[in-house]
Amino acid sequence: MTTVGGLPGGTINPNNPNAATIRPPVSDGQAVTRPGDQQQQGSQIQNGAVVDGLVTAKEGDAYLVRIGNQMLNARSTIPLFIGQRFRAVWDSSTVPPMLRLQQSDMAVLARFTGRDQQIATALLSRGLSVKDDVIWGLRQQWMHNGGDQSKLGVMVELWARGAAMTENNIALLSWYMELLPGYAFEIWKKIRDRLHERKYGSPKELLSAIKGDDDADVRKFLQAHALAGKPARRGLDPAMLMAPAWWPAGDDESGRAMMAQVSISTEELEGRKAWWLAFEMEGDSLGPVFGAVMTNGRAMSISLRLKDESKLDFVQENLPELRDDLSEVPLVLQYLGIGAFRQDEMNAAARQGLDLEA
Repeated sequence: MTTVGGLPGGTINPNNPNAATIRPPVSDGQAVTRPGDQQQQGSQIQNGAVVDGLVTAKEGDAYLVRIGNQMLNARSTIPLFIGQRFRAVWDSSTVPPMLRLQQSDMAVLARFTGRDQQIATALLSRGLSVKDDVIWGLRQQWMHNGGDQSKLGVMVELWARGAAMTENNIALLSWYMELLPGYAFEIWKKIRDRLHERKYGSPKELLSAIKGDDDADVRKFLQAHALAGKPARRGLDPAMLMAPAWWPAGDDESGRAMMAQVSISTEELEGRKAWWLAFEMEGDSLGPVFGAVMTNGRAMSISLRLKDESKLDFVQENLPELRDDLSEVPLVLQYLGIGAFRQDEMNAAARQGLDLEA
């Protein structure tokens, strides 16, 4: 299964060359630092290892990526964007190293040529199944929109959400996917300030007022945010998509605004509709935090996972305070758990403790 854009950054699996999937990053492979980053002595990643990573910065075709506890420069044969998660085979035989497709993905791509192969690559990079009818449908839409290579990835994102692949939606989501967290927070701040200006009778009334606002970016943001927040198609893992929705998550201890990236899906469980929300964020104190929320509209189950296991005791001690805060939400909290991050446990963790009959 391929995954660029699907998995939170961090693990290395040198013993499973066929387990992952897609994307090349950029750099000389030497660990690099930015203000606040811990100095690394160099990459310890073995050639051919399967790595999960996160794109933290971009300049031209060069990227700064986080893999495990290392910050590395890399180059990619497939365009990446800031905030994108990826899984790839690390090829350190080049300078800078490249992230390459697995053999299993190459076998799938070999079935296609030309534009169809490009579409198949865009699907694989999101961990999506490559089916002939999907390829055909996307090709028709792509040609209808001019066949511009830069639009293909966004069109796949729209398709994965069941959203219309119109020129307007393509432009909106393209703009949204390139937003930096700081600017997204500034727009949210404008929306929050509007909330404080006067009371609105309903969310619909608030949205109507903002949509008529003179600030074009606020209007554009809300429209694009609605697209990014649409649930993934039934059966698709929302965490595999590359355009999660930006949500403000408060301030850290230094006063820096924190943003969470949220992906949503719906599914039928025991004959009832349920919503699954996956989110990730990073603060100065706790580091990367991943979460999953499951709800049937009446009750909810929440699982939190930390990359830094040394912080688990601190969070555990503060869970009662979090429970108190969650008591204000009009949903019954049936389960709240904390643990170390294990990617393959996230989906199951959120379901744990959720009684769908509640």
